Amino acid sequence: MNLRGLGGGAVILIADSGMLMGEVLQGSRGGGRITSLLWALHRGGAVLLLPRHVVEEVERDLPRRAKPGDDIELAYRRLRTLYLPRARVIDVPADWGEGDSRVAAVAARHPADLPAARLAVALGVCFLLSEDKDLCDPAGLGVGAWLQVAHAAANETEMETIYFGFSVPVTAVSETARVVSRRIAAAPPAGKWMVAGVALALGAVALWLVRSGRATAIADRVRPVVREIGEIYGPPLMETLERHQRGRTVFAEAAVPPPDSTTLAERIARVLAFCGSPVLAEDIARRLDGPGALRDRTRLVRAELLGCGAFVQVRRGRWTLGEPGGGPAAPLPLTEMGDYLERLHKNARRPRHGDRAPAAGG
Repeated sequence: MNLRGLGGGAVILIADSGMLMGEVLQGSRGGGRITSLLWALHRGGAVLLLPRHVVEEVERDLPRRAKPGDDIELAYRRLRTLYLPRARVIDVPADWGEGDSRVAAVAARHPADLPAARLAVALGVCFLLSEDKDLCDPAGLGVGAWLQVAHAAANETEMETIYFGFSVPVTAVSETARVVSRRIAAAPPAGKWMVAGVALALGAVALWLVRSGRATAIADRVRPVVREIGEIYGPPLMETLERHQRGRTVFAEAAVPPPDSTTLAERIARVLAFCGSPVLAEDIARRLDGPGALRDRTRLVRAELLGCGAFVQVRRGRWTLGEPGGGPAAPLPLTEMGDYLERLHKNARRPRHGDRAPAAGG
């Protein structure tokens, strides 16, 4: 199961109203703090999909979910500036997931939750985050331990940052070596002899450093620096790698299995869900593949796009699944970002010289 979608993009998260209210209120306490879910959404590690009724219920019932002392105004402000602009709101068709046993189980228990169940089943490779037993009890549907999924999604962005940090210099060195080798191969004989002379000179210098003992002295000076870097950055890196492995397990256990059969509209929704930008009908048809000429498949796809309320044409010929839940997203506060990273790696920090050991029970 490809948890990162057809295009290798972010993981798809679907939230019910109770889960989203709890998440927003938790992130609003203490003057505001970044949660794993919000970090994953901000860093592009996850995409949040909301059936329209979920947004309506959260807007209406947030004060009732709040505890004494909660700042409701702050909670609403964060909901509307940090969460909804990073979410997509979808009018889920009433026939999505039709015939699936999981949808039938939700219909028998609590029909109001059907849009979330239908959307999750139609997309298949996604995560339905819920605190509602009506969505979590049917096997292969909602996940009550949604915080673990949020942690895993947030950690994916860390791993991509680490990979990017390693891949950029490696790629740069590789490309530089390739360009240099091409230039040497195309150089006249005099130029090649010059390069050979430089290489011999560098080899002679290296041999002199070894024989004179200076190489050992340089290594002795560098070794403490390397050790210090390892002590500082090694534990957080290992902790991130361990969290990544745990997250892979969480993803595998919590993902909604794809349905046995899907309609054309549901397959289109799956393509659009994992695309980070609007898509042409022809490109959707090309991704879906199937029998018949591409032109004929494109005509069928375009008819579904025009006839289904879940799809939105954002500009001529280009479509998305749902629409943004709000205006431009506000940036995450810098102080909260620093606090989040501090909390994230608090167990991997190396005590500095002079730090006092914490008192027992602290």
